[in-house]
Amino acid sequence: MIAATKNKPVLKKISNFIPVFTTFAMESTLTPKPRLYHFDIIKGVAIFLVIMGHVLTMCVRSIDRATVFKIIGQIHMPLFFFISGWFAYREDARGLPVLPKLRSRALQLLVPMVVVSSLWIYYFPHSGLESPLDSTWCGLWSNEWKNGYWFTPVLFEIILCYSAAVLMLRRVSSAAGACLCGAAVWGIMLLLSMCCGDVSSALNGWGSFSLATAYFPAFYFGAMGSRYRDGFKSALASSGLMTVAIIVFAITLYYCCWPWEMPQNAALSILVPPVMHIALAVITLRVFEQWSTAALKPGASALACGAASWWMLLGRESLAIYLLHYFFLFPMGVFRPWLEAVNVSFVPLAAFSALWALLISLCVLAVVRIISLSAPLAFMLTGKK
Repeated sequence: MIAATKNKPVLKKISNFIPVFTTFAMESTLTPKPRLYHFDIIKGVAIFLVIMGHVLTMCVRSIDRATVFKIIGQIHMPLFFFISGWFAYREDARGLPVLPKLRSRALQLLVPMVVVSSLWIYYFPHSGLESPLDSTWCGLWSNEWKNGYWFTPVLFEIILCYSAAVLMLRRVSSAAGACLCGAAVWGIMLLLSMCCGDVSSALNGWGSFSLATAYFPAFYFGAMGSRYRDGFKSALASSGLMTVAIIVFAITLYYCCWPWEMPQNAALSILVPPVMHIALAVITLRVFEQWSTAALKPGASALACGAASWWMLLGRESLAIYLLHYFFLFPMGVFRPWLEAVNVSFVPLAAFSALWALLISLCVLAVVRIISLSAPLAFMLTGKK
């Protein structure tokens, strides 16, 4: 009893120390950040638009002049690059930007691209499809569109270029300086893609570097939005900014969809698409952040919650869907006379492509679920570790 009494002060000190130690351990451990559900939803909508576009251009064919097809083609990929830039930005304990993990990104993006696109070359002749792309080994390596699988190598190239910007970002603290870093890297990319003769041809053909150059501003804007997220979020709440963004997006979208109807020069052709991509990102982030908050809050309607869950599911599987959905496309030329009869109008064409995109999405998700049972296959076909 005496020994136990003497030990009480010691035990009390230890018990007082445990919460302090626990708090320190928790603070010194990297904890996952809260998931930003609106980004999942945006990715889900974007990948659904990708499938809608491919339903029109590969399954139906010969209706590429349709307004809905032109608009879809301008908006889905900029959103992916913007979101990729947002999550590529990371800081260390001192608040300095850190370099992306190039090895892991290469494995995630390039390995499944090579495997799946190689399989596509063998499957395409049996698909019954007509493709505007060169679906051969030559098309895979020497054509900038990479048989339709250009997104993953282009994203990796952009991450490499962004790494060069990070080295400069570590030396600047102001937003203006950060913008200049991105502008400098983009300027060098423009010079490489346009002014190097045979080198430029190799970069743009084998390396798809012109596509990386076109989408780097959207990626970098996402990274800067993540870096200055508090100010960025405050800016998004501004009615004035949204008004400007909507007007700018409408004008630049028209320019990109129907360039022959607008004034043309080299400077405009370079500057207008990035401006459109940035305006699109601003509008999309504001719309879907508000909508996801309303749809996922307690007491929201089952319909809104179900819709949000569906888009989040597509968003979380967006890379797998991008890689595998080609295998579920099929000829739909039988519908072309009807679509032509309605003059490929926006509403019927959007409804038609959305219906088939829904069916194709469900098929791909089922296959992704099966593939996920095998870790090696999941890595090789979808990039998941």
